[in-house]
Amino acid sequence: MKRLGMKRSGLIAVLLLAGAVNAHADNDIYNNALKQARDNDALHADTVMCDAQFGVPQNGAATSREYKRCMLSRGWRFSHTVRERTTQNRMYPDPDNPGLMCKDFTIGGITGSSCSNF
Repeated sequence: MKRLGMKRSGLIAVLLLAGAVNAHADNDIYNNALKQARDNDALHADTVMCDAQFGVPQNGAATSREYKRCMLSRGWRFSHTVRERTTQNRMYPDPDNPGLMCKDFTIGGITGSSCSNF
């Protein structure tokens, strides 16, 4: 039974590692298209409305035309998307094993690296 618990702990650690290694964020930039001043709270409220209608734009995927139209109908013109990747996504050759590529990661203040051939 103790061995099963260790397998589960290992699986959880691998899943957390996979999420940390692939962590990135996309930020859509919208400009106020109305003649009145509005703040980020207004932008947030309008994104919540469009999220409810069309779903939250997914990281790594282009924001849908329908979502952009929804935002425009609320007075926000789409400008561009800023893709931010953490330094964890930078790959480098494994110095000990030619042919493998590595990524650095940090989980709970612990730093390490993960290497593979894909």
